[in-house]
Amino acid sequence: MIGVYDSRTGDPLPGVEVRDMFSGTYAVTTATGTAPIGFVDFHGEAGLIQLRKLGYAAKQIVVSRGDTVSITEVLEPAVELAPVVTNERYRIDRDAGRWEGFDQRCHSKDVTCIRSDALDAKPGANIADFLVRADGVMVGACGGAGGLGLTRGAQRSTQCGKIAMHSVVIPPAYCQPTFFVNGFEWDSHMGAPVDLAPNRPAEGPYTPTNVKGVEVYPPDKPRPLRFQGDPLCGAVVIWTK
Repeated sequence: MIGVYDSRTGDPLPGVEVRDMFSGTYAVTTATGTAPIGFVDFHGEAGLIQLRKLGYAAKQIVVSRGDTVSITEVLEPAVELAPVVTNERYRIDRDAGRWEGFDQRCHSKDVTCIRSDALDAKPGANIADFLVRADGVMVGACGGAGGLGLTRGAQRSTQCGKIAMHSVVIPPAYCQPTFFVNGFEWDSHMGAPVDLAPNRPAEGPYTPTNVKGVEVYPPDKPRPLRFQGDPLCGAVVIWTK
């Protein structure tokens, strides 16, 4: 187990992403600030994990294969710069990609935003029912080999009947967008964080009942560097309650 605490107050930190730097597998700390780390992939006698939480400086630690004692770590708050008054035009590609900037980003023509009032109005829907109305999103075609697209790398899968975007490179014609949850890229090996097929009962880990906002970036539009993901396809950013 690992326990993560605030360096200033000593309070446990929930929601810390504990990621294995070798395999990409991760766990998230609970309300007690703890998480199991039995998934760590050791190379030789040591493993390497990274601790990440919005508002705190990321931290990497080495884990010894033979160490059976629980690990205790503290995170330092990220340094916040003093406000700066500027007349420069807002650029979404320079946005920090945090929840606090959601409303500002949503004023841009480069992103489609799904807000909490729309989600709350349809708690029984699945997120795909909202995504299919966003700019750049479609349902992958199912007819003929030429109508099916494959994404790159670990996300290779047909998009028949599922949420998809046009790839900037053809082939593939369609690709599954990269998903981000609360500012961090979702591990595609765990499947999608939301339902991908519209007009079906909500079953995904994230549904209108626990999501407060969604941002959808088509592949040909600028987006915050934090949400780049696969440059050939778009990005969907999910913010939870």
